[in-house]
Amino acid sequence: MVAIAAEKKKQQQAFVEKYIHDPIKFQVEVLDTQAEHVWPKMVEVAESVDRHQKTGAHSGHGVSKTYEAARIALWWLYTHIPSTVITTAPVFDQVEKLLWKEIHKAHSCAKIPLGGNLTKVQLDLDPDGKWFAYGFATKPDTVTGEATRMQGYHNKYVLIIFDEAAGIQAQIWKATESLLNNPNCHILAIGNPTSAHGTFAEIEDDPSWHFIRISVKDTPNFKQGKEVVPEISGRAYEEMMRNKYGEESSEYGIRVMGRKPLFTLGTYLGKWLADAEQDGRIDSDEVYHDNYAPVYTAWDIGDVYTAIWYFQLVKNRINFIDFDYDYEGKGLPYYSVLLQNKGYRYAEHFAPPDISGSNRSSFQTGSVTLKVAQGLGIEFHVLDSMGSKEDRIEAARGIMPKSWFGRKCTEGVLGLKDWRKKKNEALSTPEKPVFFEEAIKSWGRHVGDGYSHVAMAYRYNIKVGGEHIGYPLPEPAYQGERHYNYDPLDARKL
Repeated sequence: MVAIAAEKKKQQQAFVEKYIHDPIKFQVEVLDTQAEHVWPKMVEVAESVDRHQKTGAHSGHGVSKTYEAARIALWWLYTHIPSTVITTAPVFDQVEKLLWKEIHKAHSCAKIPLGGNLTKVQLDLDPDGKWFAYGFATKPDTVTGEATRMQGYHNKYVLIIFDEAAGIQAQIWKATESLLNNPNCHILAIGNPTSAHGTFAEIEDDPSWHFIRISVKDTPNFKQGKEVVPEISGRAYEEMMRNKYGEESSEYGIRVMGRKPLFTLGTYLGKWLADAEQDGRIDSDEVYHDNYAPVYTAWDIGDVYTAIWYFQLVKNRINFIDFDYDYEGKGLPYYSVLLQNKGYRYAEHFAPPDISGSNRSSFQTGSVTLKVAQGLGIEFHVLDSMGSKEDRIEAARGIMPKSWFGRKCTEGVLGLKDWRKKKNEALSTPEKPVFFEEAIKSWGRHVGDGYSHVAMAYRYNIKVGGEHIGYPLPEPAYQGERHYNYDPLDARKL
C-alpha cells in the first residue's frame, strides 16, 4: 500500500510539473481542445493567468471567452494542489448554463479520467473540502452574503474567475482584495465591456492588471473568412453589426471590438454625464467653495445608506462643491457634527417627504427623523413637489447641463454613473439588452435619488429675491447686498 501511494504521488508530481505553467498544453493533451482550434488570443489569455496575478480581458461577442475560462478553471484546479477555484457571473443562469456547462463538457470529454465529485456548480477533489471549484451568482439580494463567504476562501492556491465581469457587483470586487494579498491567488475578469465605469471598465488603464482586448476581428474565422473554429464569430457577424449599428456606435464597439462605451447602457444619466466629461465639467478646478455664496444640501436618507450633495448657485451654474456618502448608517448625530466641521454657510437642507413620515424613525433613538434632526440643529426643508419617479429623473437630466462637479465630488459622480435600470435578463440578448424601468438596488440609486432631490429643489423650492429661481436657471438674480448668482472671479476682487 505504501509503495502504491508513493507511486501515485510520484505520478501526480510529474503531471503537475508538466502542465502547471502550460495551460494550453493541458487543454490539448488532457482536456477536449483540438490543437487546430487554438488561436493567439486563447493563448494570450491562458498564459496571462499563469504569469500575472490579475488578468482582465475586454472581449467582443462570440470569441470563446466562456469556453476558455472554463478550461482555465480546470487547468488551475488539477495542477495547483491544493487549490480553490471560485467562479461568478451576474445571474445564476450565466453561471450554471454557460460557464459550468463548459466545465462539465470539458471534464466529461477529457482524454484522461480527471476524477472528482462534479455537481451542477461544484467540483470537489478532496473529501475534506480543501480542494474544490465552486460557482455562484452575484445577485443584488444575495451579494452581501456571497462577498462575506468569498473572503473566507483561502487556500495555498486560489483562482477567481469573473465571467461577464461588467455586471459583477462592487461588493464582490472589494471582497477579492483580501484574497489577492496571497501572491498565489490569481484573478481572471473577462466579458463584454458593457459598462463605461466601474472596476472592470477601469482595468484597461490600471497598471496592476495585465489587460487584453479580444476583438471579433482577432478570430481565425474573421481573418480567414471561413469557419476555422466552430461557434465563434467571424465576418458575417461583424458585417451584421456594422450594417445594423455603424462602426462608430457603442453596440459595434462593445460587441465587435471589445471596446467600452462612452456611457453605460441602461443608466439614467449616462449620456448627460458623458457630455459633462467632454465639456470639462467633472473634477473641475473651476469649482470650489466660495465663501460669498451660501451652500445648499440635498439628501437621500436611508436606514443604512445616506447620500448628501453640497451645492452653490454661481452665475448660471449649479456648482457641486462636496459630497458625502455613508455606508454604515452612522446616523443624524454624526451628520450634525459633519456639517458643522465643514465650515460652510448653509442656506437650506433639502430632504424628501418620507423624512417626516410616521414610519420614518431614527434607528438610534426611535424618534421621527425630522424631529431628531431639528434637535440636532439640522432644519430640513421637506420637498413638497416630488412628482413621479419619471419626473425626478427628467428633472435630474434637466439640470445636468448646468451642473459642474468639483474634485470633492468624485465619489458622487461615480454613484451617478452607477444609477441605472435593472436589466431584464430573460428578454435581453447579447446584441440588445432590455431593461426594467425600476432602478437596480445599488449604492448608485441613493446617489442618484439625492441628485434628483437637488433638481426638484431647484425647480420648485429654492427662492432668490423672494421668488422661485425656477427652471431653467435665469441670468444672475440678487438678494440683499449680495446676490447668490455671480461671477466668482469678481468676488475674489472684493
